[in-house]
Amino acid sequence: MQEVETVSQQYLPLSTACSSIYFTMESLKQIHFLYQYSLQFFLDIYHNVLYENPNLKGITDHTQRLSIITKDLFQVAFNRVARGMLHQDHITFAMLLARIKLKGTLGEPTYDAEFQHFLRGKEIVLTAGSTPTIQGLTVEQAEAVVRLSCLPAFRDLIAKVQADEQFGIWLDSSSPEQTVPYLWSEESPATPIGQAIHRLLLIQAFRPDRLLAMAHVFVSTNLGESFMSIMEQPLDLTHIVDTEVKPNTPVLMCSVPGYDASGHVEDLAAEQNTQITSIAIGSAEGFNQADKAINTAVKSGRWVMLKNVHLAPGWLMQLEKKLHSLQPHACFRLFLTMEINPKVPVNLLRAGRIFVFEPPPGVKANMLRTFSSIPVARICKSPNERARLYFLLAWFHAIIQERLRYAPLGWSKKYEFGESDLRSACDTVDTWLDDTAKGRQNISPDKIPWSALKTLMAQSIYGGRVDNEFDQRLLNTFLERLFTTKSFDSEFKLACKVDGHKDIQMPDGIRREEFVQWVELLPDTQTPSWLGLPNNAERVLLTTQGVDMISKMLKMQMLEDEDDLAYAETEKKARADSTSDGRPAWMRTLHTTASNWLHLIPQTLSHLKRTVDNIKDPLFRFFEREVKMGAKLLQDVRQDLADVVQVCEGKKKQTNYLRTLINELVKGILPRSWSHYTVPAGMTVIQWVSDFSERIKQLQNISLAAASGGAKELKNIHVCLGGLFVPEAYITATRQYVAQANSWSLEELCLEVNVTTSQNTTLDACSFGVTGLKLQGAMCSNNKLSLSNAISTVLPLTQLRWVKQTNAEKKANVVTLPVYLNFTRADLIFTVDFEIATKEDPRSFYERGVAVLCTE
Repeated sequence: MQEVETVSQQYLPLSTACSSIYFTMESLKQIHFLYQYSLQFFLDIYHNVLYENPNLKGITDHTQRLSIITKDLFQVAFNRVARGMLHQDHITFAMLLARIKLKGTLGEPTYDAEFQHFLRGKEIVLTAGSTPTIQGLTVEQAEAVVRLSCLPAFRDLIAKVQADEQFGIWLDSSSPEQTVPYLWSEESPATPIGQAIHRLLLIQAFRPDRLLAMAHVFVSTNLGESFMSIMEQPLDLTHIVDTEVKPNTPVLMCSVPGYDASGHVEDLAAEQNTQITSIAIGSAEGFNQADKAINTAVKSGRWVMLKNVHLAPGWLMQLEKKLHSLQPHACFRLFLTMEINPKVPVNLLRAGRIFVFEPPPGVKANMLRTFSSIPVARICKSPNERARLYFLLAWFHAIIQERLRYAPLGWSKKYEFGESDLRSACDTVDTWLDDTAKGRQNISPDKIPWSALKTLMAQSIYGGRVDNEFDQRLLNTFLERLFTTKSFDSEFKLACKVDGHKDIQMPDGIRREEFVQWVELLPDTQTPSWLGLPNNAERVLLTTQGVDMISKMLKMQMLEDEDDLAYAETEKKARADSTSDGRPAWMRTLHTTASNWLHLIPQTLSHLKRTVDNIKDPLFRFFEREVKMGAKLLQDVRQDLADVVQVCEGKKKQTNYLRTLINELVKGILPRSWSHYTVPAGMTVIQWVSDFSERIKQLQNISLAAASGGAKELKNIHVCLGGLFVPEAYITATRQYVAQANSWSLEELCLEVNVTTSQNTTLDACSFGVTGLKLQGAMCSNNKLSLSNAISTVLPLTQLRWVKQTNAEKKANVVTLPVYLNFTRADLIFTVDFEIATKEDPRSFYERGVAVLCTE
């Protein structure tokens, strides 16, 4: 019996790793609807590691074989799952696997406190005045330092930062994750994994834009240097189809909109000399042809490829049922190509083998795809100027598509610019050029119908997808800059001041070969300045991706996470000894968090008192609605948190509502019952609670001002626009206030903006003070804008003044900017006119995505 127990304990880490990996895979659907995995999928992985593992050949020692099996289990699981994931989610899955591996590593601490801080560090409530001013650090970095100091290993962090003379140099380095300073304390020397975790926390605090890079370092330290390298290698579809995919398992070739993955299958069939039947799905005839092709192929062993199956989700449900009843030939394979679409049946995703295809990033790769997709004869057709126009179109298409990576800075949203737009644009160029040339070999550049081409692309082809006024201006700016007679000049500039100094000039050629050769000499990766964006856009993008990774890892947190992932009875016993109350870890954490939030959120909010006189005031009516909404939501949130605390203390039983609420809070998801006003998509509950607390505090000040000074005092309050529940209603109320006070028509009023540096500026009868606005991509000096390399600058006090319109013409040196609710740029509140410095080009403000944000 003792021997059985000993052997069981020996294999316990492997069995627990299997369980944890499977349930992690099962939970991935909370990150993206495409990530659906069946138990059979995991069993195939396990079977491959045990019985088809070349690393086990010649190894007879049981301990050594167990070590190889455990190591390869993580590797094979990552290889097979990651191939079916979007590139941005690879690191999230790798971090989750690294966490599981760490818990099963004998002799290595689990670093639970460090990981909890990594995921939930922002839950720590900072009291007013607790954040010191540290030279060289921003407010956000200083707050992160204070929070990180709560961990025992970092209790002396502030002193170590101030004492390190090289700290400032490291902070500004391009790859700080490679040389993280030793700023923590430890009783005994930490292992490489322990050091990697501490470096991860430091990078998160000081350089969040390098968090993904540091996460790769942590994964490599824990799981091996080459663990994620499989993703950098080309997909070996031949090996997968021959050895990993069974005849009754459909192969799902999923791609982002505008990218066709069917070419991979056609190339594979040609390489293996296999007969394949391709059918496009989307019509009734296509369904019948598909059924016949499958029925024939399952007997003969041919391959069948059904294209664009996302267009028929209803039929896919029938296909999934049909696959269960088939007894196919051993050589039969079914390939389904589709765009990533949430309407694809879940059962089909779970039954199939998923591969995700994304186009490689970069202007160079995009332009090479364009030239490879257009027949040579079409580009070389007369007149000779056609090839140059195609090059301009390829450059334009690459720029607008690459800017989508930087949304919402590059574009306010991710428009589906794709190959269909490019084809339509090529057809448009051909039609108008042929009509103008009338068979001639050459035409003068000034005879090309530039206006028609630009209008059709701006209003119909590409512009037909654009629904934001400022995105439309951006599109028009690129078209006006590129599609011009000057593009035939030898020194025409495609992009100006790239990387701060050089210009990119149009290649001097007229033949396709010359243009393709020029494109092939381009670097594989480009800085954002190639796209007209500031280079710090890359830092903004990487910071956002790091926050998204943490948010996704939080969503994967399960209520039983801390307890079910225990790897040994001794660990369970130690945990039980250290927590005498017997509550699971998630409940202890939630109890502390909910209690902290109750202290953070104000207790009450007094309503505004309505009278016969003040109800006529538009500002009073607006603030009355705001306070009423805030008071109701405050009551609901505090009651929910109080109930959660009681549940965690065992004083209250869970209801279905509380069970759902607790599950969402543990995963960091904003409860639906609290979401009564617009917040950024993906906002975590930690961020929401802090934001909500500030909103209520502002309403408390407003309520106090109205109680002491009456409704007239509301006019003089400096309002944080982003802290209002309905900020656009405030703008409307101020307009109504001025119109009512001066007996003017609403249509006669226009808005003027004045940015001041003093908080004590006197407001006149038509002006209102707004604080908290942030200017992205520019700076304001003497009420004039100029482009800036800073990510954003705070506007101390902005005066919004309603004035009566005149018939005077708009000044030439004025640019109209959007004012968005938050960084997602999904909600346009209003627009403002700013004067710009004399040296600035108004078009550059739209190219660089300059905008005003009410809140981060």
